[in-house]
Amino acid sequence: MQLTATQLTLPGALPGPQDPQPFFRAPVQDLKVPQNGTFLPRDEEGYGVGCGARTLPYRMQDRYTRSSEPVSLPALVLENEHLKATLMPTLGGRMWSLFDKDEGRELLFENPVLRVANLGIRNAWFSGGVEWNLGHTGHHVFTCSPLYSCKVTAADGEEFLRMYQYEAIQRQVYQLDFHLPDGAKQLAVHVRIENTLDSASPLYWWTNTAVPLTARTRVFSPSGQVLHQLQMTDYGVNPGFGRCEMPCPPTMGGADASYPWDIPFSTEYFFQNERTEPAPWEVAAEEDGRGLFERSTQPLFARKMFCWGNLQGGRHWCDYLSNPGEGDYIEVQAGLAPTQLHTATIGPKAVVSFTQIFGAFTAPANHVAGEWHDARDKVARQVEALLPAADVAAIDAACGAAATLPGGSLLFAGDERGGLERLRRAAEGEGDFAPHLAFPAPDPESALWPWVEALGGGMLPDTALPAAYMTAPEWLGRLEALAARPDATAAARFQWAVALVENDREVEALPVLEALAAAGDAFAAAALGKLAARREDWAAAEDWFTAAHRLEGDKLDVSFAELALEGLVRAGRHGEAWALWQALPESRRTQSARLSAAEAAVKLGKLDFVDECFRVDYAMIREGALGLANVWFEAEARKKAAAEGRAFTETDIDRTLPLPRELDYRMF
Repeated sequence: MQLTATQLTLPGALPGPQDPQPFFRAPVQDLKVPQNGTFLPRDEEGYGVGCGARTLPYRMQDRYTRSSEPVSLPALVLENEHLKATLMPTLGGRMWSLFDKDEGRELLFENPVLRVANLGIRNAWFSGGVEWNLGHTGHHVFTCSPLYSCKVTAADGEEFLRMYQYEAIQRQVYQLDFHLPDGAKQLAVHVRIENTLDSASPLYWWTNTAVPLTARTRVFSPSGQVLHQLQMTDYGVNPGFGRCEMPCPPTMGGADASYPWDIPFSTEYFFQNERTEPAPWEVAAEEDGRGLFERSTQPLFARKMFCWGNLQGGRHWCDYLSNPGEGDYIEVQAGLAPTQLHTATIGPKAVVSFTQIFGAFTAPANHVAGEWHDARDKVARQVEALLPAADVAAIDAACGAAATLPGGSLLFAGDERGGLERLRRAAEGEGDFAPHLAFPAPDPESALWPWVEALGGGMLPDTALPAAYMTAPEWLGRLEALAARPDATAAARFQWAVALVENDREVEALPVLEALAAAGDAFAAAALGKLAARREDWAAAEDWFTAAHRLEGDKLDVSFAELALEGLVRAGRHGEAWALWQALPESRRTQSARLSAAEAAVKLGKLDFVDECFRVDYAMIREGALGLANVWFEAEARKKAAAEGRAFTETDIDRTLPLPRELDYRMF
């Protein structure tokens, strides 16, 4: 194997500065997700457990543009005589390309642009390649952040690439070892997940592989039993799942769901492969019998297909995430639980590991055609011929034997929370974790340096923006002690309050935040607004958001104006929202603020401004968001009422009108 460092240049944009506001976790973490009565008893295990939204201690990456200027990114290339893999160490280790030299074709959906959009846990996400999701439900917190990377030499002299990181939500270490020895026709990725805690912990892992979508792309996996997504219109925000037999889930109107192009709406289904299956697999094949396959060891048993659907909204999403006409893709995924609304478990101080192998699939064209079960059996035989289950086990054994070897010098560094956690453990007399992995301690230039000083007895300094958040339960005692000291700063008390909220102790946090807000702390006032908002008390939320915006005076951060505008709109105070928008300096008129202003403006009949808003190419539209569409429907109804010389009423709004494609972000 050759490992080389290079640069990858793409049109696009990277996320800018992070949002300094804390984004508190959803108050309910165990969701009550519906099912339609077809579940087996085992399907209920872990269903909805630990799936509520959660971001802290990480900050949101919600500042980016739709720029198409060239962006130069570091890349690591693994190559032998058969394959060439290109990875992005500073963007979550994304495998951007897997090129098969023997057949002269790309096996993944290689996006021609780096188009960041609002689909990740921390907002920023981009489509294409292979993504490694650990920690919490959703696109992982390191999607647009660096992983540690190094070269490792095995006992037999084989060199391989390692990427790893400490994930601070669940306090788990995950490690990716990429093996492509000479002669190998597939790339092996050995995943090792270590629980650093003395107690069992929720475990979430999904490998998301993007492949090109054509009219005849077809998906296979060993099991014909799937958990399919129920219809959103029938089941609300979390539609839930039902169990059925492939290829025609009852919610898809008779469509053969193994052909994703034929599915009208955005959806997903999960193959329920047996946990005794020796080497589960998934194939995405084209009409000519060529495509990509991946195969793994247990416990990576589940497989998934996600598609955007063929309605206008779904096709627009593919264009929005890429260049128009160049973004058609689906995702074939692999996970440790039945669906992404299930959570597995990792035991105290336990390690979960598996090996996933990616390569070119080739079969006679007639093997991937015809009745799904018959074609599936032919595809299964071909997968076994290309990579026998016994070979998967042997590769896994070899990868596992090298998984705890120490690496060489770092090629790229991560975010240093792992190094800080080692310092905390040393200060508390606790044991180490993952001793074979290098986690350098933060240096004085690091955003985490104030916490190093706090561990040494120092006090968090008061700064314009809050320090990096520290919300793990293991920090609560130290945070409380800092906040109780005679020399305690407002920063120390604010950090303690944020950590209390994140650990289900909001009642204790409220008086701390209220005292800080009364003393003029804008971030504390905004935090109180966020807590009121998550209780759906938008009247109280807006009072706090407006107070926070007044306190910061458009000097600290754009988020204050955005929160104040959103809160006024949600509280129905549209006139005040419009007045605030007009008073904002140009530097605070962000796209998020403009979207809120458009919602206020349409209620006030200011349709010229609303029409201007429709011409903006927004960068941060949330997956499935309907706000812009709702503004358009109401604007059209108001225009019609005016043309007919009558007063507008809410009953005039007709959501069956054909929505302009550039405004259509609907998924259903």
